[in-house]
Amino acid sequence: MSINLDQMTAVQNEQQGGILGHLMWFSVGKQLVKMDDLERGLVQSGLPVEWMPNAIRLADAFRRSTKEIETRKSTGHAGVFENFLIREVFSDKSHVQRNIVVEKVDQAGKRLDYNSKAGVITLDKQNSSLTFITENEIAKELCFEAERNFNIYKDHYSAQQIRVMVSKILQSLAPTPVRPNGGVYFVPDSHTEGLNQLVNFTSSLENSEGFKIPVVNTFDNRQMVNTKLNDHLESILHDCKSSAGLKKGQVKEIIENAKSVIANYRNYKGIVTNEADTLENKIMTIRAAVAKMVANL
Repeated sequence: MSINLDQMTAVQNEQQGGILGHLMWFSVGKQLVKMDDLERGLVQSGLPVEWMPNAIRLADAFRRSTKEIETRKSTGHAGVFENFLIREVFSDKSHVQRNIVVEKVDQAGKRLDYNSKAGVITLDKQNSSLTFITENEIAKELCFEAERNFNIYKDHYSAQQIRVMVSKILQSLAPTPVRPNGGVYFVPDSHTEGLNQLVNFTSSLENSEGFKIPVVNTFDNRQMVNTKLNDHLESILHDCKSSAGLKKGQVKEIIENAKSVIANYRNYKGIVTNEADTLENKIMTIRAAVAKMVANL
């Protein structure tokens, strides 16, 4: 279905009777954000601090910083390379140890030599510190790189963590995907205040942006919302019916998505009056499918 943005976002007049909601999209670019700065951004945008990602675990920052130093180096001999890999060898409540493993291979990938302790990197959780032992010059450089990154990662959120947070906030605004692969969403007018806060927050981030465009109350736009909501319900129903054989965590995610759609439908009742019976039947079918999945867990 093609969408005429000019028609959807035409300037309101008295005959158009207000707006149905907004189209919304966002992007979060590469960045690292300090915990305090992220919380401050939420507060300044009017969003609750409860949306903050989980507190950064030292072990996660350590594993991320060490994983990133994995690399391949040329030995100077034709067709011979050294792979510098990370392997975790120990973890408990107070320490995590990861070793730099050096694997010498030829062009075909055949192993020529192997050193399982080219470097030993240890995290002390109590002191929030990283130490290392190595006699390999390249491994030493990699250890210093891991240490620098660890000191950043232990109190900075990644762009991916922020994307997940923004997506969760958006999901609380009863969104309906407008494009089959996502990326652009319709948010009903009942959530305009929250949408304004989310757009302001996203736009305040580095290398990031958030946009919203009003969808005026016209017949064609109502039909668009009807169609996209119906497509969304069909997609959720398909996921429910295809859940057999999936892992427990995947089934739980489908159940949560389905419950969210059921709860959000009340925000659309005033928009989809022409198709209410069809859509409500789909809601009932989804509800039954959810009950069946819960019983089978």
